[in-house]
Amino acid sequence: MDKRQFEENLLFYGVDLYQWPEEIRKAGLKALEGSAEIQALLAEQKDFEKVLTLRRYEEPDRNLAQRILSASFQQKQKAPFSLGSFFREVLTEFHFPQPAVAAVSLTLLLILVLGFAIGFLNPFGSSELNVQEQITLEAFLDDEGEVL
Repeated sequence: MDKRQFEENLLFYGVDLYQWPEEIRKAGLKALEGSAEIQALLAEQKDFEKVLTLRRYEEPDRNLAQRILSASFQQKQKAPFSLGSFFREVLTEFHFPQPAVAAVSLTLLLILVLGFAIGFLNPFGSSELNVQEQITLEAFLDDEGEVL
């Protein structure tokens, strides 16, 4: 049995080799006698299991739930809304590395929003374009003087 197989069996069956299935136990004991590395692995696993068995469950404080609820209900006093305070909060929230980058980013965002607003206010363009499209459609449907 090599180290990898021993480690797998150690994880499956535990550190007490005498609790392992008989055919695996014999190979495990033989590998344990012949390898200092496997002995160190077994000692390390025994120490780990000892730590796990000695560990206690710690009961949380009685007022833990109350502290969580009171912290969630606390709200800081907010000043009346202003555009300047909004942008100040945005800048402090996202921690832009340089004020110039923040200014350029916000300007581009404002231009994008303005472009969408203009596009939605005038979705079809001028009426002259619609007349031209209508004439083109009539010419397409007209085949040698006959309307399809």
